[in-house]
Amino acid sequence: MGRLAGVAALIAAGFAANVAAGAEPTQSATVMGPSNAQLADGATALEQGRVEDGIRLTLEGLRSPNGRQDQAAGYSNLCAGYAMLQKWDEALQHCNAAIELDNNNWRSFNNRAAVYTGKGQYDKAVDDIRAGLRLAPNSHTLNESLRIIEENRRLLASRSRTSVRPP
Repeated sequence: MGRLAGVAALIAAGFAANVAAGAEPTQSATVMGPSNAQLADGATALEQGRVEDGIRLTLEGLRSPNGRQDQAAGYSNLCAGYAMLQKWDEALQHCNAAIELDNNNWRSFNNRAAVYTGKGQYDKAVDDIRAGLRLAPNSHTLNESLRIIEENRRLLASRSRTSVRPP
């Protein structure tokens, strides 16, 4: 699995968890609730792969969030959306904003791990997954993300060893 395929799997796992609200323990508030229709519509659009629409709707929803958790969830979703577009630096800014607003949402750590994976910063990605696992130790999503990151790291190391052979 390539690095970008791994990122896509991390993001997909995060959205599957958002959509299946209540499926995993230690849930933080998500934008899938009725509190802000534009944030909810943005999350749905992102989950359906309509990334540009999802980003636009989420940005509109963030103009009038109903609270800190809505705002944090919106930024977390922007992080995932920009990661889907492989705009790593922009995605990272939104992940950081989400975590600063609510550092108890394991999904934000999963999203930022996807960004770090896309940037090839596997140690930081693993650190974020571990932070998420401290919040939700039984999360299938986080454990799957950790497996994907470790697999990508092993593949990269293997390719490095086979491409550089001593004379």
